[in-house]
Amino acid sequence: MKKVVLVVMVVMLVIGLTIPAMAIYPAGKGKGFDQFGYNYKARLFNGLLGNADENRTSGDGNSDTLFGDDYDTDWVTLGYPPGVPVAGTHLVMKWSKAWDMAKFGPDDIRDNGDELDWNTDAWMTNHDTWTDDQGKKHVAFFKAVWVGVGQGNLWGNFEGTVKVFK
Repeated sequence: MKKVVLVVMVVMLVIGLTIPAMAIYPAGKGKGFDQFGYNYKARLFNGLLGNADENRTSGDGNSDTLFGDDYDTDWVTLGYPPGVPVAGTHLVMKWSKAWDMAKFGPDDIRDNGDELDWNTDAWMTNHDTWTDDQGKKHVAFFKAVWVGVGQGNLWGNFEGTVKVFK
């Protein structure tokens, strides 16, 4: 009988600690990195470029493509060399709290209506590393900053800058 009572107490303790932890760290936004390479609490992605789409509806679940494409056409317009492959490209991405709040809002759920307004404190950076067809390694740094509706060279509202180190 004592063993049963002890087991019940342990189970209640585990449940009592788990439920509040789940409320503090919602699914997908907990501590550490997820299977795609995102650590949302640290506002950091570290992984393959093709995993950045997280298999969302427009993503195809293939780490060799990004939203179904072999390379991102926005890159070329911003100054990346043509033909940067998605396959094998390593990405480290960081973003500001303002970017996070404009994308996820206070409840940490993407695009559900409670997001805060975009503002000039919203920024995102990408550090890309890839090897070209000739075996040469390339490194690029990209930064997007919200500049105002219709004011930017990227996605209409953002100013994007790229520096490619060859």
